[in-house]
Order: sequence, then C-alpha cells, then structure tokens
Amino acid sequence: MAVWQFDLLLIPRDMAVPYTGKPNWEPFLPQRVAYAVQEDLCHYFGPPWFMLKNWLVFGPENGSRIDVLFEADGSANFSARVDMRNESPQFLVLLTDLARLHGCVFFSPDTAELVKPEVHQIVAAITRYDSRNLDLL
Repeated sequence: MAVWQFDLLLIPRDMAVPYTGKPNWEPFLPQRVAYAVQEDLCHYFGPPWFMLKNWLVFGPENGSRIDVLFEADGSANFSARVDMRNESPQFLVLLTDLARLHGCVFFSPDTAELVKPEVHQIVAAITRYDSRNLDLL
C-alpha cells in the first residue's frame, strides 16, 4: 500500500470483527447487499473497469476509488481507497451515504478500528493514521 492511501472496508453494521491485528482480513457483503451497492456505485461513477476477472474498480487507478472483489457465491468485498494527496470531500460523502443506505460501517485495516459512516469520523481516522506514519519518520 502506498503512503498516500487510506483504506476502508465496507462491512455490515452487525458483523463481528475478528482480532484487529489479523492481517489480510477480507469481510464480504452478502450477494443481495453486494449487488445493491454495486448498482449505486454504477449510478455515481458510471461503469466500472476490470482490474482482473471478478475485480471491479470504480474510480481511477491512481486516486480515490472503490474496489469490488466478487466471490463465486455472489458475495463481495468492498474496499475504498482514499487518496490523501488530494482533498476528496465528495468521495467521503459518497462513502458515508452508501454505508448508511446499506446498513454498513467501515473497518480500517490501517488503524485496526471500526469507523462510523460519518465524514468527520473518517477524517479523524485518517488523521490518526497520518500522525502514526509521521511518528515513524
């Protein structure tokens, strides 16, 4: 992962989160929810492009975007990548609207915490992540 990006995983509000230090945890939304979220993303972003088979991307390759990885059963992992090099308030508003509309919250693998679907909560998580990175320099 690049230093300029902050990742958020979209998870159902009632999903149990495993030990937060577990690397590469990939939560999946059930098929019904996954397709509803995908339809909304198509409405906001237009058609996605394919990174690989079963891996859709909404947004540019280098910038804020949402990646969707589909499983054979129709469930999908939704990962939002926030580009911290640029202010992207519209992208954050879109993320929070999608999460609330579909009964989801975010999990930040970068800070190992749940993040409520509110713009100020995402900004606070990004700030915590950014300050941790600055402490390492």
